Amino acid sequence: MAIFELFSKREKKRNQITNDPYQYTELPRSLRVQIVHIWKDVAGEGSAYYNFSSTFWEVVHNTMIRELGLFTLSDKTDDDYRKCVDFLLSSSNENALDIIDCTFYLFKGYLTQLDSYFRESSRGGFLSPQKAIKELNYRFRESGVGYQFEAGELIRVDSSLIHEELTKPVISLLYNLEFQGAEDEYLKAHKHYREGRYKEAIAEALKSFESTMKTICVRMNWEFKPSDTSNKLIDLLVKKELIPLYMQQHFNSLRSTLESGVPVLRNKTSGHGQGEETVEIPEHYASYALHLSASNILFLAKCYLDKKK
Repeated sequence: MAIFELFSKREKKRNQITNDPYQYTELPRSLRVQIVHIWKDVAGEGSAYYNFSSTFWEVVHNTMIRELGLFTLSDKTDDDYRKCVDFLLSSSNENALDIIDCTFYLFKGYLTQLDSYFRESSRGGFLSPQKAIKELNYRFRESGVGYQFEAGELIRVDSSLIHEELTKPVISLLYNLEFQGAEDEYLKAHKHYREGRYKEAIAEALKSFESTMKTICVRMNWEFKPSDTSNKLIDLLVKKELIPLYMQQHFNSLRSTLESGVPVLRNKTSGHGQGEETVEIPEHYASYALHLSASNILFLAKCYLDKKK
């Protein structure tokens, strides 16, 4: 795909949706600086390093000025890498997204050369293009900016089916139903997820799931104890025929999945009394748990609306 097709393909609308945990209109300076560090660790700083580095940044610069109809990205320097950095740090949000899109697209295109450059460089701390893309996506989430680099292009996360069909509808429905506790906890789960606190994200997702059930019970005047666990709440909702009996095992399994997201395992290398070892939760597990909890919260909320009719 030609680079100019990426610019025209990516949606460039302002975010008008309030029920979205991400924003799309501002790239914080801290995020821009973090991306500069990624650039430097992948392809170097142009003429100050190897010939390939200079060539790469010349390609980035020339691609950008052609697509944007400019003669240069910056008048402050003659160095192509410095021009690209200055442009990223000082340009509008849309132009900044364009050059991020361009550089990471070219990282993919120059994969073989960059891998060779990475291996031949004796400097520590250099990133492979694959690791650079992974860090870029993490930095976007950490900053609450709703973009990810996937399949060779920069996309808005609200253009993905899961985000559009699950995340935003759940937040919107909880808000409209005034399920404040469940809504706050689900938003906290996304905040923890964006900032890389995956155990906390899953824990808040479980709280939101439980709060949804408790709020439904309160609204329907169904008696329960504030200390009731998910199992007891699920049993109650089945008894009241909000949840079909044949789905009881599904909801119990969901509870187990979310609870296992905050595990503490006995350290097998030590004897009893030697303490415990926490388990690192990978990003994809937290993402799965958030989407799974969202689909079930949405289901419960719609069952509640149907029950009220």
